[in-house]
Amino acid sequence: MSFVPALIVLLKKLWQATPFQYFAVYWIINGLMNIMFLVEGLNKRFIEVASVIYNALDIPMMVGIIYLAAFSPAIKKFIRIGMVVFVLFEIVCLASSGLRYDALKYALGLGLIFILTIIIWQISLYLQQVVYATREKALLLIHGALLFQYGTYIVVYIFDYFLSGSSVADNIDKFLIYYISTILSIGIGCSGLLLKGLHKLPATTALRKSFWAESRETPV
Repeated sequence: MSFVPALIVLLKKLWQATPFQYFAVYWIINGLMNIMFLVEGLNKRFIEVASVIYNALDIPMMVGIIYLAAFSPAIKKFIRIGMVVFVLFEIVCLASSGLRYDALKYALGLGLIFILTIIIWQISLYLQQVVYATREKALLLIHGALLFQYGTYIVVYIFDYFLSGSSVADNIDKFLIYYISTILSIGIGCSGLLLKGLHKLPATTALRKSFWAESRETPV
């Protein structure tokens, strides 16, 4: 399922015209990590290190993608400052605890709050527009998918770092929540990529200029 957005982007020839390529690449990486966790026989220490590295990079990657797709200078400034603080906090946590699963316990909690704030802020800006271009409709759906995905990740985060001594049944429930939320969020994101007319849009730079020109002229 994680590879479907990339397939849609490829078939609709969206790689050069829009920023949706970044979201597709992110979901590809997510899918590759999930496949690795399902492979039997891998060294447990290798899986732990890979999990820590992926968890450390996940939020910075997604925040970076949102930054590239964002139009608001205020959001971009907030992201730049917040990213520096978050990455430094992650480095301190990893330096003090090493590549252990619990090393990012508090950093990931902060990261979830950080990225959910950005997503909600971005969605609120899209909702303030009187008229929606096809691109904005697609990005609104994708940000809605991300809000659902990272919102449910809070439950997984609590299970992982605060209820780690729970029963096997609870751990199964945790993975079910994770995979179901991932499938649903990718499905919502794909509905945005499938909107008609995306392949006819101009380059990202031109879109940004036209968006801000229209938003200055359009009363909110």
